Amino acid sequence: MSERDLRASRRYATALFSACSKADKLDVVERDIAQILELFRSTPIVLKMWESPLLPAGRKRDLVTQLFETSIDPLTLGFLRLLVDKRREVILETVRYELRQLADRSRHLVRADVVFAIQPTDAEKTALVKSLEARTGDKVEITVSVEPAILGGVIVRMQDTILDGSVRGTFEKLREQLLQEA
Repeated sequence: MSERDLRASRRYATALFSACSKADKLDVVERDIAQILELFRSTPIVLKMWESPLLPAGRKRDLVTQLFETSIDPLTLGFLRLLVDKRREVILETVRYELRQLADRSRHLVRADVVFAIQPTDAEKTALVKSLEARTGDKVEITVSVEPAILGGVIVRMQDTILDGSVRGTFEKLREQLLQEA
């Protein structure tokens, strides 16, 4: 995606976020866009129609209306029509990402990807969430994955921060320190 499309995605997401906030429909619109993108992934012909630059905007707008009018909120449908009218269909996924970032900030929610060496217990996950919430001052939602290669401990990726408490990371830091002293 081009830098121009990324900037456009941010502008469109900001405008959509503002409209959703005023109408108190942020959750509904987020869910609608997620469902639409899932439909695109599971039904290639619909995605092909959505992305086709050869299909006239008016015809595409009519198809979008026929497909989604009864299943999504009018605000979401209006947004899809706007993307079609402006020929910005390709930015929908990026708009979803940017909208989620704005929504998370407004909800004081931080999402963290957490890597454990072995499957953590519920108590370990809860303790980690509480620790991260104390550190950030926001609610924290974690996505857990298991990667035995880290040997032990945990790695947390949260916004622009990586907290490496893994055994492997500790060994690597120690190795670097020893090489600098030599």
